[in-house]
Amino acid sequence: MKKVFLLFCLFSASMVCAESLTIAAGAGYKKPVQEIVKVFEAQQNEKVDAIYGNMAQIFAQAKQTEISILIADKKFLEKQKELKVVDYLSLGEGKAVLAYAKGVTLENWEDIAKDSIKRVAMPDAKKAIYGQAGAEFLENAHVMQSVKDKLLVVATVPQVASYVSTHEVDVGIINLSAALDNYTKIGGYIKIPEQYYTKIDIVAARLGSCQKNVSCQAFIEFLKTPEAKKIFEKYGL
Repeated sequence: MKKVFLLFCLFSASMVCAESLTIAAGAGYKKPVQEIVKVFEAQQNEKVDAIYGNMAQIFAQAKQTEISILIADKKFLEKQKELKVVDYLSLGEGKAVLAYAKGVTLENWEDIAKDSIKRVAMPDAKKAIYGQAGAEFLENAHVMQSVKDKLLVVATVPQVASYVSTHEVDVGIINLSAALDNYTKIGGYIKIPEQYYTKIDIVAARLGSCQKNVSCQAFIEFLKTPEAKKIFEKYGL
């Protein structure tokens, strides 16, 4: 039966096969999206190909690959005029935090400027949502001058989380999802006051290729379910 289905897919130019669903998400939301995909695949008996990276990488891939859904910050997606976004589904509000290594004392966000904090990591502001949020925080909270000489800028949130977990840096600017996922590996985290950075609206953007893809439509509907919402809530959305 599967051979018949595959042959039908090959010879039907008007149909997007149910097995060809590709989604992409910012690296900072890899864990919740992986969990969502796992549950969806088990329930629907479908295969989902997922791509993760910083948003510059994701956007470049979206122009070259048949991606049907992009999970990212809405304001970033709205700037990408080449993307053919059909609509947006809000998944939650992203939160930026200061994660600190075990053995490090950080009682409030102002402590990031103290001499005892020797190394601070953050994602690249030009490529990652939380790098931009981090840069806004440092400037708006007037601590950039105190922190700039100890900043380590890397590509993605997972890289920052890894450096904090191994105490290669004292503090890292990441999202709440990554902090919760790495909670046993880090010393703790402090939420960055939301007035210091632009609101981060995490959405699932449905692209043009999703419209004729049955699996894509089913995935979007799954994202609306209480089960999916609980997973996102568990990771701080």
